[in-house]
Amino acid sequence: MNNMKLLITIAILTPSIQTADIDIVWHGGEKTANVSTTEMSPGSRAEGGLWFDDNSKSYLFGGWSYNSVSKEFTLTNDLWVLDVNTFHWSILKPVSKNKPSSRHSPSICGIPSRMIVIFGGIDQDGNKLDDTWIYNLVDNSWEELTLSGNSSTSSHPPERGHQSSWCTSTKLIIFGGRNAEHKALHDMWSFSLVNQKWSEMESSKKYPSNSFGQTIVSYPKPRSGATTFHQGSLYLFGGDTAVIDSGETYVDGKYANDLWSYDIGKDSWTKIGGNDNVCHHGSYGHFQVASKDNWPGCRVKATGWVDTNGNLWMFGGDGSDSTAESVTVFKPGRLLNDLWRYEFVFKMWSWMGGNKYGNTGGKYGESSSESYPGSRTGFMSFNRYHNFHHIFGGFGHDTNGKDGLLSDLWEIDVHKEVVYGKYPTTSNVFMIIFGLCGLILLIVALSLYNRKFFRGSEKEKDKKSDTEYCMLTNIDDED
Repeated sequence: MNNMKLLITIAILTPSIQTADIDIVWHGGEKTANVSTTEMSPGSRAEGGLWFDDNSKSYLFGGWSYNSVSKEFTLTNDLWVLDVNTFHWSILKPVSKNKPSSRHSPSICGIPSRMIVIFGGIDQDGNKLDDTWIYNLVDNSWEELTLSGNSSTSSHPPERGHQSSWCTSTKLIIFGGRNAEHKALHDMWSFSLVNQKWSEMESSKKYPSNSFGQTIVSYPKPRSGATTFHQGSLYLFGGDTAVIDSGETYVDGKYANDLWSYDIGKDSWTKIGGNDNVCHHGSYGHFQVASKDNWPGCRVKATGWVDTNGNLWMFGGDGSDSTAESVTVFKPGRLLNDLWRYEFVFKMWSWMGGNKYGNTGGKYGESSSESYPGSRTGFMSFNRYHNFHHIFGGFGHDTNGKDGLLSDLWEIDVHKEVVYGKYPTTSNVFMIIFGLCGLILLIVALSLYNRKFFRGSEKEKDKKSDTEYCMLTNIDDED
């Protein structure tokens, strides 16, 4: 019996297999909102285009900026470069007079040391754009791509804003967005960085242009502001699936929290999970513990990336937190700063950082343990070597909890968690199951052995005490 108690105690005291080791560092910018542009910094900025060239530079184009004189937000068309080794900004001054108009929400991509490509977006008057521009990094000049010739060479995406985009080594790929009538789009296009031509995906052509309900094909609903991830396959999360964007409200909670994957080679979509019909608040579960019941709330304009283990990570956005009250018809719902991870091996989400309640201010400490970005949306981001993700600016809460346009630059470093993290893998899950089964069998064997031992002892005891008695004769009688 004592052996059994000892084994049960060991099983109970077995350490947890779920840990996390994530460093979050504030690399620059101000703690307070609404900072003007200077010669040394773009200042506060939101909804611009930000692209990392896979070397040591990241390029920022346009977006909303803050005018300290008029105290208003204005759109820009300036181009900045960030040295990711020193985190210092410098402005690029093109030699050409011809350049893109001021805008927000463009798609951006490029070829390192050669060129930057931007497409579409929304101008100061709210007009959706359909122009494609190329910035030559060799001679510092802008050139608008002129589409002419036959129908195949002139094909290009119609005007739009808030489209989702992916930048691969050879292509800029866009999905959805909203057109001039504020209608959600479903089409998917690819721009070749090699031959500089647009083409629509075949699966996109087959999807009914007037369909906003369920279809017989596996394909995401039309939407805008969805979060994108890329490593091999393309991934898409959430967005605004309302047919018409009414501006101040989104009817019937049309922010989504569905997750999709796209196979580039097969040109096919697969739904992984989530909901695209009604906004659901987040199910966070226990901190840093994966569960089939966990799922992020509906949201738009978050940022996503894929680590070297193939797991998806997502931060922030505008949508629903852990409370039912955050599911509302008014926009924005809650600004978020939660950090999530999706593990494909187990098909489960984990809440890995941040606050499960929205609208929280930032913490600007000197160490990683004292620092964390405040809730925000419309920020720009880029990823370095999969495990180092950077976010910049956006609309959100500063160190005082004040709403405004942000200028802070952050790094979310998950490489220790990826390399040293003790989350389960396929092999050790089987080992754990095998070990538990062995433990149960051992306990049963000990129980049966103890029962046999004690029964044998009782029989031996009875045998030893089985004594024959006889009548003793009286000595005195013999005399």
